[in-house]
Amino acid sequence: MIAESPYKLIVSDNLDEKELTKDTWLVILHASRIPPHIGIAIDGNYNSLTIKGHELNVGLDVLLKTIQQKKIEALFIKLKKHPVFSQDYIREVSQLYIQQFNQVKPNEASCLSPIKLILQEFYAIQLIDKELLFQIIERLKQNEYISKTVGFNLSLVNKDEFSLPMYTNDELQMVIVQERSAYYKD
Repeated sequence: MIAESPYKLIVSDNLDEKELTKDTWLVILHASRIPPHIGIAIDGNYNSLTIKGHELNVGLDVLLKTIQQKKIEALFIKLKKHPVFSQDYIREVSQLYIQQFNQVKPNEASCLSPIKLILQEFYAIQLIDKELLFQIIERLKQNEYISKTVGFNLSLVNKDEFSLPMYTNDELQMVIVQERSAYYKD
């Protein structure tokens, strides 16, 4: 029997897609997979670190079309608006943090690595080296930095709850090794 994850998010189905083009959203793709992928969308501009390298300045319309066509399980987690910094500044700094890493590599960088730096910079979320996605989302919830969560193609518990997958750092590193070897296979 698989234990149900205690790390849950309340997911709203009340969404105007134009809302996703405003403010700052953490974007979790393949949300049930171990590990899921995380990026950040700021005013409709999506950015992330991948096995291939940087994904910068991807239009949200392109991302949403891909999610729809490939039926990707996706969570969009809206962060509370920063009281001081402009969205343009947050986007520029976020892209610089993503560019600090060449690509996702085992024991070096995951897609979460630049997100942790962004959250530390703009939300004073202390950087914990081996912290995993479900743990950092829980800290965001506890600090009340999440204003809304919406989902696409998700299997929800109790009609509005999504359970984030739990995994270990060893499992994360193993998947990174597997995906890199599959991607870089001759």
